[in-house]
Amino acid sequence: MTISDVARQAGVSTGTVSNVLNRPDRVDPGMVKRVQSAISALGYVRNSAARSLAAGSSSSVGFVLVDLANSFFADMARGAEVEAERSGFYLLLANSDVRVEKQKAYLEHFAQEQVAGTLLTAVGSDLSGVPDARGAGQHVVLLDVDPSCAATSCTVTTDYEAAGYLAATHLIGLGRRHIAFAGGPLTSHAVGGRWRGAQRAVAESGGYAALEHLDSSDVRVKDGQMIGERLLAERTGGTDGIVAAADLVAFGLMQRLLEGGVQIPAEVALVACDDNKSAYGSAVPISTIDLPGFEMGRSAMQLLLDELQNEEHHLHRNVVIPPRLTVRESSVGRT
Repeated sequence: MTISDVARQAGVSTGTVSNVLNRPDRVDPGMVKRVQSAISALGYVRNSAARSLAAGSSSSVGFVLVDLANSFFADMARGAEVEAERSGFYLLLANSDVRVEKQKAYLEHFAQEQVAGTLLTAVGSDLSGVPDARGAGQHVVLLDVDPSCAATSCTVTTDYEAAGYLAATHLIGLGRRHIAFAGGPLTSHAVGGRWRGAQRAVAESGGYAALEHLDSSDVRVKDGQMIGERLLAERTGGTDGIVAAADLVAFGLMQRLLEGGVQIPAEVALVACDDNKSAYGSAVPISTIDLPGFEMGRSAMQLLLDELQNEEHHLHRNVVIPPRLTVRESSVGRT
């Protein structure tokens, strides 16, 4: 079904149909009604892709998320969508599912579809597909990546070192001395930053507290369960505080510790990082460092819109949004 079919059905010119679709305020109300009746009768849907090609612009923005099951990234999408809607754009979501090849395929797809621009939370620090997307004329803004890896793009990050520092400082302030940092490879930008923050907090304690790392290959529930089993097997009454690299790690870890008879927080106080909504259902509400996903998504969309609207004068920059501590029962008990 084409615009010509609509014009024939309504008995008007194709130009009139175009005006009704794009500038209805310039068309006689009676004529608008005739054209809209024809559109309804024929089931006509405008070809936005063709329209974008003709106009040289699109009203859609792509967002490739690394893990849509993680509420941190879902919050980013919500923030970006709010800002996009405010500016008349639509947000198209894609989930790379922590797979580099899928990330690259979605970036290529969005470039082929000629969306106005793309937001990306990359798999680790792997920016596969970004140079090709930019080479195809795409504007790309990166979220949750090491800014040093992204000199040719705007970036939005949170201060992961501050997150680890807040968590460990909270435990030390509660009198915990033997602290374990649980989960994740330290080569990860996010986990490594949290580890360095915890190290700094322990160093500032002047020898009052000690810190060890209990590593895992990822930051999911099963990794926390594995670490919990390790703590139960090795437990001699040493560890009295835990900074979990992510809430899902804390969730799995807590399951195993509670099953093993460990009292939380009486024996072991626990603080996690990222305030993942998947961990809200824990038997003991988890104290956590809130990562500002919503604000990061909104800020990233603002940067992208500035790049689209002021391309000639736009300067790439890195926006850092600080985290904050939310105290719950896992570290302070019921209050």
